[in-house]
Amino acid sequence: MLNRPKVFISQWMPAVGVDLIKEYCDVDHYDGIVPLDKEQFIARAADADALVVFVPDVIDAEILDHCPHVKVISSFGKGYDNIDIEECSKRGILVTVNPDALTDSTADLAIGLLLSLSRNILLGDQHVRTGPFSGWHATNLLGRDFHHAKVGMIGLGAIGEAIAKRAKGFEVEMCYTDLYTYPEKEIRLSIHYTDLNTLLQTCDYIIVAVNLTEKTYHLIGKEQIMMMKKGGYLINISRGSIVDEIAVKDALREGHLAGYAADVFEFEDPLTPHRPAFISEELLSQSTKTVFTPHIGTGTVEARERLAQSSARQLLLALKGERPTGSVNWVELMK
Repeated sequence: MLNRPKVFISQWMPAVGVDLIKEYCDVDHYDGIVPLDKEQFIARAADADALVVFVPDVIDAEILDHCPHVKVISSFGKGYDNIDIEECSKRGILVTVNPDALTDSTADLAIGLLLSLSRNILLGDQHVRTGPFSGWHATNLLGRDFHHAKVGMIGLGAIGEAIAKRAKGFEVEMCYTDLYTYPEKEIRLSIHYTDLNTLLQTCDYIIVAVNLTEKTYHLIGKEQIMMMKKGGYLINISRGSIVDEIAVKDALREGHLAGYAADVFEFEDPLTPHRPAFISEELLSQSTKTVFTPHIGTGTVEARERLAQSSARQLLLALKGERPTGSVNWVELMK
């Protein structure tokens, strides 16, 4: 490892991770919860050998131009669509993420969103609180069963697998589509592979669990949504821009989609083209057909502590010249 490398941590991070890095490195930790703007980020990171960055941080060529010593970037999360990986690779900067620390917490939230949507849990809570509520009613807020339904997973990586494992307990019929097939997972989870179009056409519930790339941008657009069964449900816990929110808005208004639940939104994805500045008011107004949460897939005390430890370990391994399990690009490591 370098002699006491300088590390800049760009947002609040649980002490368990910060302290681990401090054992081996000189740390500048901005512990605020409001993201630094680009000028502030550069001022703090200019002399750093390594960075710990977060979802709102956009690491582009301009940032890297002003941080000439950086050799490792550890992302506090699993996604890395906010980091220009190609530019990092050109400069010999290793980028690493957390492959497993957030998996189970995000999967828990996916099932929570699905049930909240299909069983009208939020609407029921509002009804009880605001009334008039006079007790049991034969037709009040009728939802849809999840058990024994047909569920389609778009992506069967670690998070997709964890969601499928939870869904299996509801005795659902499951299929998945992915760039790869997973024979061992298919046996263990009682799930079968199919193409995207067939999945869209046959499933009652569709859960999006893939990384955001150029190929998955608007993977679920108007054409794909219109392929879905009328009255189907769509759940997105990956990245907002994988789903075309305008197409969702229209499908909800027209009654083709019964519901949409999301923990992520298009405006959050800074490196995508034509990014909206906010969530559509018309989409937000569809309150009887939507459930939204503010990107809290990892929003538990335990998950954030796991991420802090994992981010620290990934960074320290790379600084020692060892390749972390979460590395996402191939560069020559420091020796």
